[in-house]
Parts: sequence; structure tokens; C-alpha cells
Amino acid sequence: MTVRGLSEDEAVTLISVAVDFGITQVVNGNWGVHAIIRQSLFLRP
Repeated sequence: MTVRGLSEDEAVTLISVAVDFGITQVVNGNWGVHAIIRQSLFLRP
């Protein structure tokens, strides 16, 4: 939020529509979550 100058509402909106979340399970039974967001969403015109 600070780096990109977003309010909390803007950040939550962005992650809810633009982030691809993935869930993984490793051999020992632990779970992981990863998120991917396109860097181009932050490029200035």
C-alpha cells in the first residue's frame, strides 16, 4: 500500500479482482498459498 500509494480499500479491491491465488500442499502435509499479480498493473502510462 505504501510503495504504490494505495489506500486500504484500493488494495483490497485490487487483490480481490486482479490477483491469482494458488494453494499448494507439500509432501509433509503443510499447505502454502502463493499469489501472482501482473507487474504491468503498476506501470505508469
